[in-house]
Amino acid sequence: MNSLIISLIIIIPLGFYGYIKYQFNSLKDDTYDYLLERYNKDQIQKIETQLTIGSYHYVAFVTFKDEPEHIYEYRRIDGKIKQGTPLPSEEKAPKYKHLEPNNR
Repeated sequence: MNSLIISLIIIIPLGFYGYIKYQFNSLKDDTYDYLLERYNKDQIQKIETQLTIGSYHYVAFVTFKDEPEHIYEYRRIDGKIKQGTPLPSEEKAPKYKHLEPNNR
């Protein structure tokens, strides 16, 4: 009985860790594929994934080489990658080079 409890104490956290790592890698790969449909790979500086604590969403943060001062957020919604933020005002929107039409 004790070995079963010890095994569960080890296996359950490893399962959660594996699941989270899979979600991060899957979102990063899907976001990269999505971006390659719109941009040249040389335009992408970095993609970082994170689990947002407040909403428990997996998010990819993308920085473009020609715009390192802005970070764009992408999420998987209904199985599709969509840009989430930034959501600038109409006045500030022209400052963002990679805003997608649904975010303007």
